[in-house]
Amino acid sequence: MSSEDSPPRTPDEPTDDAEAASPDRSPTATDRPRRTADRPTPDHASGSPLDRIETRHAVGVAAILAVAAGLLVAPGVYGAVTGPDGTVAVIEIDGTIDSGTAQHVEDNLRDARTNDSIEAVVLEVDSGGGLPAQSERMYAAVDRTASVMPVYAAVDTLGASGAYLAIAPADRIYVAPSAQAVGSVGVAGTAPAPSGPNAGTTGPDKAGSDPDTQRERRQTLANLFIANVIEQRGDEIELDREAIAHADAYLGTEAVENGFADRFGFVDGAVADAAAEAGLDDYAVDTRRTESPVPGGIPLLERDDGTVVVAEGADDEIGDGLILAVAPEAWDETVGDDIVMTSYTARLPADGGDADAATSGADATNDDESAATGDDSAAALDAAVAANGGDGA
Repeated sequence: MSSEDSPPRTPDEPTDDAEAASPDRSPTATDRPRRTADRPTPDHASGSPLDRIETRHAVGVAAILAVAAGLLVAPGVYGAVTGPDGTVAVIEIDGTIDSGTAQHVEDNLRDARTNDSIEAVVLEVDSGGGLPAQSERMYAAVDRTASVMPVYAAVDTLGASGAYLAIAPADRIYVAPSAQAVGSVGVAGTAPAPSGPNAGTTGPDKAGSDPDTQRERRQTLANLFIANVIEQRGDEIELDREAIAHADAYLGTEAVENGFADRFGFVDGAVADAAAEAGLDDYAVDTRRTESPVPGGIPLLERDDGTVVVAEGADDEIGDGLILAVAPEAWDETVGDDIVMTSYTARLPADGGDADAATSGADATNDDESAATGDDSAAALDAAVAANGGDGA
């Protein structure tokens, strides 16, 4: 067919040559236009190398400051959350030792033993003594507590007679250098009743005791006192039994020298040392004050025959004569200056005043003999407590 017979082609129709040269194109992803985000970013678009170094430096400084701030704040936050490691209980023994004082000490020491937060105890002492049986009760409570945790004692002015007995089981005894009376291991009393029934008695059990019986009772208590002190502090006290039985009261400086006390110090130092002994770096202090100390000493009752007894109630009379674990130096403070001490299981002070010299001499002789026997049996304790109207320690 001639060229004239071929159908005319439009301009848009590709020629056969063009169709042969053009490959088959299907709509695939590779044929889509590349987006700007897919293109590599030139180096100059992300900043210069100097800018990148400065940015990393700033981030490093910020991290260091954050760590430093955390180190400063963390201990305070940790302490606020966890609290102290434990507590040191400070229990006061102040004034005359009577039933209320003994109950106060027993209750608080019992709480210390059962309270998991309390790790140590400090006894804050300013007492010249008091009732023998109540002093024994306190002694037993301190001894029991010292077996499970550190117990320290700090004596301010007075820590004598019954008060010293009470703190003898403590692991360490601190005294102020100017303490006036420490030690005095003995008991004191007024004149015994004359022989025969007392006026106003109602039966044979109320019969009066003769002087020999009264001295025997006093010496029984003194022997128990001495035995307990030697048991607790025999390794520290640099005096023999006879010297201890003299029941001298010592100044603070003397007490440290002869072993009745361990070192000079006050309550705050005792608290810090007790906490350290218990392994407490951070600790709280819980002070237990005596709620109702005896304002005027031990309540006394004068009988018709002139003898004086302790009367804290009808069932609390201590016998026909007044027997107290009180240092002579604290006698007036404890019982008043209108009652004269006429006997002591050791030596009366030089200014014993109107004390009965014959009675004192007899007591001193009896003391020397009894001290040698060292009777500290349970039976003797029961008899002594019964003679003084107590319930035992």
